[in-house]
Amino acid sequence: LEYENAPDFGLIIPEGISPNSDGFNDQLRILGLEAYPANRLEIFNVHGIRVYSQESYDHSWEGTSMHGKEKHLPSGTYYYVLYLEQEGAILKGFIYLRRE
Repeated sequence: LEYENAPDFGLIIPEGISPNSDGFNDQLRILGLEAYPANRLEIFNVHGIRVYSQESYDHSWEGTSMHGKEKHLPSGTYYYVLYLEQEGAILKGFIYLRRE
Protein backbone atom coordinates (compact mmCIF):
# COMPACT_ATOMS: atom_id res chain seq x y z
CA LEU A 1 0.00 0.00 0.00
CA GLU A 2 1.33 3.42 -0.93
CA TYR A 3 0.50 6.62 0.93
CA GLU A 4 1.25 10.25 0.16
CA ASN A 5 1.43 11.32 3.81
CA ALA A 6 2.04 9.91 7.25
CA PRO A 7 -0.70 11.02 9.71
CA ASP A 8 -2.54 7.69 9.39
CA PHE A 9 0.46 6.04 11.00
CA GLY A 10 1.00 8.58 13.77
CA LEU A 11 4.14 9.95 12.10
CA ILE A 12 5.16 13.55 11.65
CA ILE A 13 7.63 13.96 8.80
CA PRO A 14 8.97 17.49 8.36
CA GLU A 15 8.91 19.07 4.92
CA GLY A 16 12.37 20.54 5.31
CA ILE A 17 15.70 20.52 7.11
CA SER A 18 18.46 23.10 7.39
CA PRO A 19 21.71 21.39 8.40
CA ASN A 20 23.63 24.49 9.48
CA SER A 21 24.62 23.36 13.02
CA ASP A 22 22.27 25.79 14.77
CA GLY A 23 20.60 22.95 16.68
CA PHE A 24 17.25 23.44 14.91
CA ASN A 25 16.17 21.11 12.06
CA ASP A 26 19.76 19.97 11.45
CA GLN A 27 18.68 16.34 10.91
CA LEU A 28 15.59 14.73 9.45
CA ARG A 29 13.66 13.70 12.57
CA ILE A 30 10.55 11.62 11.97
CA LEU A 31 8.38 11.87 15.07
CA GLY A 32 6.69 8.60 16.01
CA LEU A 33 9.03 6.39 13.99
CA GLU A 34 10.07 4.44 17.10
CA ALA A 35 6.71 2.62 16.78
CA TYR A 36 7.99 1.13 13.50
CA PRO A 37 11.48 -0.28 14.20
CA ALA A 38 11.43 -2.36 11.00
CA ASN A 39 11.67 0.51 8.55
CA ARG A 40 13.83 1.71 5.70
CA LEU A 41 14.28 5.28 4.52
CA GLU A 42 15.47 6.14 1.04
CA ILE A 43 16.06 9.68 -0.26
CA PHE A 44 16.27 10.60 -3.93
CA ASN A 45 17.33 13.73 -5.77
CA VAL A 46 15.18 15.40 -8.45
CA HIS A 47 16.73 13.12 -11.10
CA GLY A 48 15.54 9.99 -9.28
CA ILE A 49 19.01 9.01 -8.11
CA ARG A 50 19.08 7.51 -4.64
CA VAL A 51 21.40 9.64 -2.53
CA TYR A 52 20.74 8.07 0.88
CA SER A 53 19.40 4.83 2.31
CA GLN A 54 19.24 3.43 5.83
CA GLU A 55 17.59 0.42 7.43
CA SER A 56 16.00 1.19 10.81
CA TYR A 57 16.37 4.92 10.25
CA ASP A 58 17.85 6.67 13.31
CA HIS A 59 17.11 10.38 12.59
CA SER A 60 20.68 11.01 11.49
CA TRP A 61 20.35 12.28 7.91
CA GLU A 62 21.86 15.77 7.66
CA GLY A 63 21.63 16.31 3.93
CA THR A 64 24.66 14.22 3.02
CA SER A 65 25.02 11.73 0.21
CA MET A 66 25.92 8.11 0.82
CA HIS A 67 28.12 8.37 -2.29
CA GLY A 68 31.56 9.62 -1.37
CA LYS A 69 32.69 10.58 2.09
CA GLU A 70 30.12 12.81 3.83
CA LYS A 71 29.36 14.71 0.67
CA HIS A 72 27.04 17.63 1.41
CA LEU A 73 24.09 17.75 -0.95
CA PRO A 74 23.10 21.13 -2.41
CA SER A 75 19.95 23.01 -1.40
CA GLY A 76 16.88 21.76 -3.18
CA THR A 77 13.95 19.40 -3.08
CA TYR A 78 14.54 15.74 -2.33
CA TYR A 79 12.02 12.93 -2.26
CA TYR A 80 11.72 10.23 0.37
CA VAL A 81 10.29 6.75 0.40
CA LEU A 82 9.73 5.32 3.87
CA TYR A 83 9.00 1.61 4.07
CA LEU A 84 7.16 0.49 7.21
CA GLU A 85 7.84 -3.19 6.84
CA GLN A 86 5.59 -4.58 9.59
CA GLU A 87 2.64 -2.58 8.16
CA GLY A 88 3.45 -3.36 4.54
CA ALA A 89 3.12 0.38 3.89
CA ILE A 90 5.17 2.68 1.70
CA LEU A 91 5.05 6.41 2.50
CA LYS A 92 6.23 8.97 -0.04
CA GLY A 93 6.80 12.69 0.10
CA PHE A 94 9.30 15.49 -0.28
CA ILE A 95 11.85 17.28 1.88
CA TYR A 96 13.36 20.66 1.14
CA LEU A 97 17.06 20.86 2.05
CA ARG A 98 18.24 24.38 2.75
CA ARG A 99 21.93 25.14 3.09
CA GLU A 100 22.66 28.57 4.55
